[in-house]
Amino acid sequence: MGNEWAGNHAEAGTKPSDVPSNASRAECGAALIEMALALPILIMLLVGIVSAGIAYNHQLALTHAAREGGRYGATLPVESMTDWLDIVIAQTIDDGTGALDDGVAGRYLCVAFVHPAGISANDSTARRELAADGTETDGSAPCFADGRPNDERRVQVIVERETDFSVVFFSSTLTLDEEAVSRFEAAQ
Repeated sequence: MGNEWAGNHAEAGTKPSDVPSNASRAECGAALIEMALALPILIMLLVGIVSAGIAYNHQLALTHAAREGGRYGATLPVESMTDWLDIVIAQTIDDGTGALDDGVAGRYLCVAFVHPAGISANDSTARRELAADGTETDGSAPCFADGRPNDERRVQVIVERETDFSVVFFSSTLTLDEEAVSRFEAAQ
């Protein structure tokens, strides 16, 4: 009887180990069901990681733009306050490596030359805000309270934008922002 198996299947070229048993078929089916249950969770995790990475990249770009824009403004002499504000905003947008370009959702910039003790037009506090729709607003107050002395000349920069955070079935819009202050060092 033991040779019956070998004899009947020897002609076909199969061995008993090549023929799947009922137990291995059941294991194969169980693995398929486990994969069907785990795959959506893995896909959500992967999409979430990619989405978080994109948001983090945008935040890094905002940090870089605010710091570099403030640093550039701190070394740029003020000949005309209007021109100075325009140049610093343009430089900040350029330093944002695409994160602050026209059309970016929720884009907002504020650049200020802050010197509360200043008395001349080119040596007193002035601010320009740029909204997402391209609207510019000028003012004579700082962009934010930075706690620095009133007799210190400084440059303030705020950058802000929105980014989407998605995890397949869940999506949220995050507002990213960054502030920077640099002591003004250009010759007056």
